[in-house]
Amino acid sequence: MKGRKRWGGAGILLAVIILAAGPTAYAAENSKPDYINLAIIADLSGPYAPMMKQLYVGAIDASDYINSELGGVKGVPVKMLTRDSGNKVDVAVSHYMELREMKPKPYFIYMAVSAESEALRERFTEDRLPCMSVSALTAIYPAAYTFGSIPLYVDHFGAFIDWLAETWKKPARPKLAFLTWDSTYGRAVLTDECRAYAKEKGVEIVAEELFGLRDVDVTTQLTRIRAKGADWVYTNTAAHGPIIIAKGLKEMGYEAKLANGSGFDIATLRINPKLLAGHISIMPFADIADPDNKPAKKIYEYFNKNKRQPQDMSGNYLAAWCYALTAVEAIGRAVDQAGWDKLDGQAVKEQMVRMKKFGPLGGLVYYTFSEKKRTPSTVRVYRAESNGQFTPLTGWREAPDLRPAKYK
Repeated sequence: MKGRKRWGGAGILLAVIILAAGPTAYAAENSKPDYINLAIIADLSGPYAPMMKQLYVGAIDASDYINSELGGVKGVPVKMLTRDSGNKVDVAVSHYMELREMKPKPYFIYMAVSAESEALRERFTEDRLPCMSVSALTAIYPAAYTFGSIPLYVDHFGAFIDWLAETWKKPARPKLAFLTWDSTYGRAVLTDECRAYAKEKGVEIVAEELFGLRDVDVTTQLTRIRAKGADWVYTNTAAHGPIIIAKGLKEMGYEAKLANGSGFDIATLRINPKLLAGHISIMPFADIADPDNKPAKKIYEYFNKNKRQPQDMSGNYLAAWCYALTAVEAIGRAVDQAGWDKLDGQAVKEQMVRMKKFGPLGGLVYYTFSEKKRTPSTVRVYRAESNGQFTPLTGWREAPDLRPAKYK
């Protein structure tokens, strides 16, 4: 009798353990979603549309690769949701409100327009929904749930100043003028930190000029810049922006060189390579034209498989791959850490903060984030060539951190 009682108690205890563990394990397994939503809000019909179509195409190709070769996230396929803001903040906010109410709601979102990302930054924090954004300072900082897809625009400028200081050979110090879009994106480099860093490195800023997103002539601005004797013109524009400036320089017979952050990419160069030849771009991406480059091989495999057009290859096309692969990596790490039943935006954000030197596809970009720094720093300096390609002038290098002190 005593033996039966003893085993009976053990059996009851075992049953309690099974009942406690069984439903939990079952719930965890069944909390695995049928698919994972990743979202993009971009300007597909407004002034940025010519450069945003490639982002949409890149997202489709990247999700194709993720589902075909990576098995999604731990066997769960990825769906890419794209919304058109038309470059209107209120429309972007409306799309976001729709996305956050979805079931399953996205674990990650990409914002392609600086002003829209800036407007929603606090909302991402309230909703604990991680965002990857283009890298205007106020769209990302103070550090919370938004991460830069590329280094800050101010850091791109700092990397250019480093390179210019290293390579300038003339006795007189170089003179530089800003000529950039009159938009949140364009003005992102017009900061006291950028001005102070140029001065520290011996580069004199002699002028600051703006032009509109739809302007097609900057002769007036360049005339004022030439009067100040600028050797270099730095712009924070994309698509047609660098072309308009280069065209103005040529028509005026003005031999100043043009430099641009990541907005001057392969798509821009392809429009008029002879006009842009010799000008400089600071980019966070690997040399996509190098046939021996591991990321390039995989990207072109899907680019060709899905019958993309040459004009679809651009910095935004690559940015879509970077976003999708980084989101999948962070979500996968969150599942490993917390399990499917506790997967949420906060768990994903915590994995993003821990990311160190993550190189999608073996080095398409390099991402390192921390609690205080939510933007990457690794870039390369490229020179545009008349054959429509870029020549790397440096290897991977760390851009200076030109955030205001209050954001560090």
